[in-house]
Amino acid sequence: MSDSPMPAAFTAPAPSCLAPLFPGHDIECLIATGGMGAVYRAVQKSLDRSVAIKILPREFSTDAAFRTGFETEAKAMARLNHPNLIGVYDFGEVDGMLYISMEYVPGNSLFHSAHGVAIDPAEVIRLVTGICSGLSHAHENGIIHRDIKPSNILLDLKANPKIGDFGIARPVERKPMAGEEIFGTPQYTAPEVVTAPEAIDHRADIFSVGVILHELLTGRLPAEDPRPASVVSHCDPRFDAIIRRATDPVPGCRYAGAMEIAHDLQHIARSPGPRIHRPDPSGPPVTAPPRRHKTSSGFAWIVILLLAATLAAIVLWRISDEKNRSLATTPMPPPTATAVTDEGVPPAGKPPLDHQPAPAAIPETSPAEPVPALMEPAPAAGSAPAFDVPGFLENRARKIMRDRAAPLIQTLKPALARNFASFQRDLERGVRKIIPPPRREMAGEALQDFINSCKEDDGRIPGELSRKLENLTDAADIHAEFLAKQTAIEDTFHREIAKLSETYILGIQKQIERLKSDHDQAAIRLLEDEIQQVRENDSYFRDLMLTP
Repeated sequence: MSDSPMPAAFTAPAPSCLAPLFPGHDIECLIATGGMGAVYRAVQKSLDRSVAIKILPREFSTDAAFRTGFETEAKAMARLNHPNLIGVYDFGEVDGMLYISMEYVPGNSLFHSAHGVAIDPAEVIRLVTGICSGLSHAHENGIIHRDIKPSNILLDLKANPKIGDFGIARPVERKPMAGEEIFGTPQYTAPEVVTAPEAIDHRADIFSVGVILHELLTGRLPAEDPRPASVVSHCDPRFDAIIRRATDPVPGCRYAGAMEIAHDLQHIARSPGPRIHRPDPSGPPVTAPPRRHKTSSGFAWIVILLLAATLAAIVLWRISDEKNRSLATTPMPPPTATAVTDEGVPPAGKPPLDHQPAPAAIPETSPAEPVPALMEPAPAAGSAPAFDVPGFLENRARKIMRDRAAPLIQTLKPALARNFASFQRDLERGVRKIIPPPRREMAGEALQDFINSCKEDDGRIPGELSRKLENLTDAADIHAEFLAKQTAIEDTFHREIAKLSETYILGIQKQIERLKSDHDQAAIRLLEDEIQQVRENDSYFRDLMLTP
């Protein structure tokens, strides 16, 4: 749907200008605009559902070949029905502009949610598996997307990926003509899209998926950092093989289908291999519920323990030998034992032992003097944290979760405002029904005072109606009805926010795992306190998300 030259510029019509052109819709607002058109949020009146309407520039409608292709492709895409694809409802032309009506997804794109950030591999597997599932359905129905990239993948309120903007998609059987312009996005586009556009097939989309997989794991595009993903972010090396095969320059060497990528990713999820912790302890928390990874093999620790024990024995033997020669007949004092607390910190007044995973064997002739440490001792329990816990929580963990909560909050406030406006309207109607003018005037004043007090409380309907309004016709029933609606709106919001709190906790737990290797017990305790606050107080996390 992009074989016509792109216009130099496109000015999106104001929503008020579109309203007469779409009498069956309420055009609410402009969502986004670009060279390929503009997207608006609207409500389809007949079905009372939110939709996204994309308007294309007039230049496209004047191209007869484009119009024919647009109709063919819109019909093909309307046949697609998959949870990971944005549905197409209708298409047509208004005022010389082609349009297409689609499913509205109230969330951010994958680009806005993960750009420049290496996210948890388990979450990467979930996201890319969903993308592959949606693409596979499109390919099976003869549709090639041709512009798979993070900004064309939306995340709904449950962070499920939904592929959209099939604006340059085309049926497999329709090949580009000589001289037609090539579209796509540099760095995500397969080589053959540029070198042999007449020969591209669904494997061009598979190349783009491989690029996205690398980007999500590393926070960087392969063109920016061509090193394997496991080298950049210390993820499972098996991801490298998947990325190499998906992005092979030769289409015939790539995966034959998108679901093959998903199957290989699921194999990693089912049997996680060794994974090296990130070198940066301030890495971001995950953006959606992660799957826990199995810990790496203990073989390496066994080797380290054996080497440490051997080295300690050699050092102690040399010290003991020197002592024996210099002191001759002076008897050696018996070795002293030092207890260690559960946290690996010696009790007050005791000399610290070497902080090792297990104690090394010490000869009976061990001297009383402390042995040179083989590893740095753990910090004392009362020491200040080395890691910036407040900075991590506020500038990284909470910021990411606030971004995730923003669509929920943006939905909550208008819903509450609409409910309150309807509540006020129905009460005002009750006042107008009062026949004696003096009594109507008194009720109107009482109602205005009541409404003003509600507005001071952010437009919330209170639990009890003002006594001055109790005698108003149907006032009690009106209050009960809209208070119940307000409660339902807030309960839905609270449930969705509670889901995000689990993601927040998992992200903090992941940071705690990183800090354990640094023995930063003070920082770990602060992070554990934050987790406890979230778990014990439902309103704590909710207030964090509502704080600007």
